[in-house]
Amino acid sequence: MRKYEDYLKAEVKGIYRVVFRDKYLSRLNIYLRPVYVILLACPEWGDLVLPIYINEPEAMSIQMALEGFKPQRPMTHDLILSMLETLGITIEKVTVDGVISGVYVATIVLRDYRKTKPEYRYVDARPSDSIALAVRAGAPIYVASHLVEYAVPADQFDYEESSS
Repeated sequence: MRKYEDYLKAEVKGIYRVVFRDKYLSRLNIYLRPVYVILLACPEWGDLVLPIYINEPEAMSIQMALEGFKPQRPMTHDLILSMLETLGITIEKVTVDGVISGVYVATIVLRDYRKTKPEYRYVDARPSDSIALAVRAGAPIYVASHLVEYAVPADQFDYEESSS
């Protein structure tokens, strides 16, 4: 794991459905499930954002949490957070750590208050699940500073607001 100083605080700039402008990709999109992108912004990066491509269920889960929507019955991420809280464990923060084989990797940092001295646990997770939990828990999101090499200008590609 990298040193904490190698991370930048990030925020969710938005979640968007990817709109393919290429004719070939547009035809393919008919057969594929919708693809969404979550954009993470770090103030130190200026107008650059880190795009993380996710599937529709994860996009809906994050969007609902961002909007403060509370379902009548808990959804998966709500259930996980409720279980952690019942056990006296909180989400301290989540980190997007790097890219392995073309896939972003993340860590959920848990704080266990059941002992006299709080203990930390580190859980390997997908960024989409990490972010969904962080938004619900009000926990900060951090991005490894070296991931700026994957950042793009926020207006680089066409996307439409998620209607989830």
